[in-house]
Parts: sequence; structure tokens; C-alpha cells
Amino acid sequence: MSITLVPERTVLLITDPQVDFLKPESVVWDHIGETVEENNVVENLVQLRSAASEGGIKVFYSPHYYEQDEYESWQHLNTIDEMMFDTRMFDRAGSGSNFIPELEPDENTFVCAPHKQLSGFWSNDINTQLRQRGIDTIVLAGMSANLCVESHLRDAVEAGFEVVVVTDATAAAGKAALDAAYTNYGFIAHETTTTEEITPRLAQRGMAPADD
Repeated sequence: MSITLVPERTVLLITDPQVDFLKPESVVWDHIGETVEENNVVENLVQLRSAASEGGIKVFYSPHYYEQDEYESWQHLNTIDEMMFDTRMFDRAGSGSNFIPELEPDENTFVCAPHKQLSGFWSNDINTQLRQRGIDTIVLAGMSANLCVESHLRDAVEAGFEVVVVTDATAAAGKAALDAAYTNYGFIAHETTTTEEITPRLAQRGMAPADD
């Protein structure tokens, strides 16, 4: 199924467009760098944001960062929490939590509160912000494929949104993790697509997809 993108009811939602997921100076680049580069994630995210702005579609960021107190005080860490805390990933006091220069927020970007777990629908204000603006359709991209992107996807669908996932605008810690995410996107999302296919639809103010 292909979704018609109505600008007034659609957003581009990018999860974690930050240094610690998208730049070589990331504290976990040895885990994710290969697939980030293979998928040209940064370039694709830039294209998506530019097309959304051209088409009058708002861009939302759901970022991830931690404060010193959280590193010291949290007591119930799961495996991914332990990895992030051990490496000080998304440390608010460092550069890893910064938005990458190519995706610095602009006048068309709304930055949500940070999500402290994998899904912003549980731990930040994304659901409220979208509902208050009459949004019912999400074009989803960002990092990482089988963690925050997939978690946002699942919860968005459970909350009643239609979700289009851009499969080459995400990456993961290795090919197996990325393939697992792709499999689940195929079952859960209303549509999966590529940057090349979706950018004209974002830019042309609600253009319906061509018939197959």
C-alpha cells in the first residue's frame, strides 16, 4: 500500500540525528559506522529534510541524550542501556549528543523532548506534539534501525498513526540487525520506501504515488 502525503497531516520524523550515531567520532562508530556509510544515511536524511521543507511538511526530531545524574543514578539497565552508559553515549555534557552539522534544526524543525528509552511515544512528548497539530501520517527515518526507529514505528502504529519507513535512511549495528529491522518494517509499517522514491512525494505537496 502507498500512502498519500497530505502536508497538513504529515510529518517527517527523524530519530537521533546526532553525532554518536552518524559521525566517525561517535563512541560506538565501530559498531554502526559500516552500515551508516553503506546506506549513505547522512546524505539521505539531508535529502529527506530538504524535500519535506520544500513540500510544506514539518520535520520533527526525537533525540536521545543523558545527563550526569542519570549515568550515576539509574539502577535498572537493560543491555542497550548498559552499552550506552559504559560508553557515555549521548552524554549531554559532550559533543556526542549534538545534532550533526548537516541536520542542525532550522525554522521548519521541531525538536521534541529527549526520549530516555527506545520509543519517544513512552518517554518524550512526540505523541502529544503530533496529535495537537492534527498529524496522522509519519514518514520515519533516522537511527538506529532495529532499536529507536523500530520502537517509534511500533508505538506510532499502536497509537493509530499511518507510518512510512524510509529503509535507506537508517542503519544498525551490523547487517544482521539491519536485515531484522527491514523484515519487521515489512510487517508493521503501512509502507516501506527509499529516499529516491519518497523525496518527490515529500516535495510536491501531497502528490499521490504513481500507480504500479
